[in-house]
Amino acid sequence: MTRNRLNVRTGDTVRVIAGNYSGATGQVLRTIPAKGQVVVADVNMRKHHRRPTQRDPEGGIMTFEAPIRASNVMLVCPHCDEPTRVSRRHDEDGTIERICKRCDNPIPTAG
Repeated sequence: MTRNRLNVRTGDTVRVIAGNYSGATGQVLRTIPAKGQVVVADVNMRKHHRRPTQRDPEGGIMTFEAPIRASNVMLVCPHCDEPTRVSRRHDEDGTIERICKRCDNPIPTAG
């Protein structure tokens, strides 16, 4: 079994670099590592028409964010405010921190 590792985490700010929403910036709401997908706020909005039920008598149109491929987003560095690739550095105490490839500053963990 292979382990799928994503370069972004929940709460990170990302910029979409490919697809219909190219150039849009948003926060990662959820990650789906098994499928290599992320859900970004206000990106890839879909509508679902709901039939009235006893639980929801009004029904209506529900709008939600659909997942997009994680390869189509790039992490935005909070220091240089640009999309960047990420490297990892192991500290002496065993923790791993993400490093911005543009400005070499550590990227704090969101959340």
